[in-house]
Amino acid sequence: MLYARRVALLCVCVIGVLPAAANAAHPPEFWRAIANAKFEPPAGADVPALALELCDLFASPDAELRDDVGYSTFVAWTFQKKLLDAAALRPVTATLLKNLRVDIGSTGSDAVFRRSFSALALGVVAARDNTDHVLSEAESRALLDAALQYLNDEKDVRGYDQTKGWMHSAAHTADLIKFLARGRFITTTDQARVLDAIARKMSANGVFVYGEDERYARALLSIVNRSDFDRDGFAAWLTRARPGPLKAALPPAADLQGRQNIKNLLSKLEVLLSADLSGPESVAFARDRVRAALKDLF
Repeated sequence: MLYARRVALLCVCVIGVLPAAANAAHPPEFWRAIANAKFEPPAGADVPALALELCDLFASPDAELRDDVGYSTFVAWTFQKKLLDAAALRPVTATLLKNLRVDIGSTGSDAVFRRSFSALALGVVAARDNTDHVLSEAESRALLDAALQYLNDEKDVRGYDQTKGWMHSAAHTADLIKFLARGRFITTTDQARVLDAIARKMSANGVFVYGEDERYARALLSIVNRSDFDRDGFAAWLTRARPGPLKAALPPAADLQGRQNIKNLLSKLEVLLSADLSGPESVAFARDRVRAALKDLF
């Protein structure tokens, strides 16, 4: 597969820059101290090596360690403080890409945390690339391929657990796609790939109830706001994605659930487009087409 070849190439490229593995991972108290110090690394610390170790926190079933400490530290170091340059980000990105495939297809286990929060962290990498161009074209394309593959293959779409916190793989992947869709290497063909992948995700799962439709609507908005927005392609996608008439008096529950997800997605997108009064002219075009697609769906 094209995705596999690109990711394999990326992994080969970073083998030579991987730092030596630490003798032992730092305990949670070490990471909590960094978070409490406003995410400043210890004096003299090997930040690139720590960033690689940090990726393991994404697998923790402890919500505070995984999200408030691990992910928040990753955001601070990668995007806010920019402590990781392009060279340091390559092995981190390769590790996160591998994480997307760990136990992929499994459901109901804690394995989803590693995959889901790695997708969320890759969104931070994509956001950083949009501002500082830290990825090559090949690396950016490998990341897009991996994101769309993960979107398709992830079956554990649980949103929230009262004990373990957010799982939210669908929403986290939407955030990743949102930033990728703003990238400088995205083509009109890629726009169509993203649109179709989102429609498949929304129509092939039970009704999302934890804001996933809003997150995917923002990913769609990233495409609409592009200077090279493919208007004809978007209009054609709306025709493909819009739920058709139900074919049975008692349709399968899955058909009703997917239909509701698409309706929710387009409704949220219409709200975002209507609120963007200062956006480019493409926003008005998309808004009118989405409103037409929503007609008679309610």
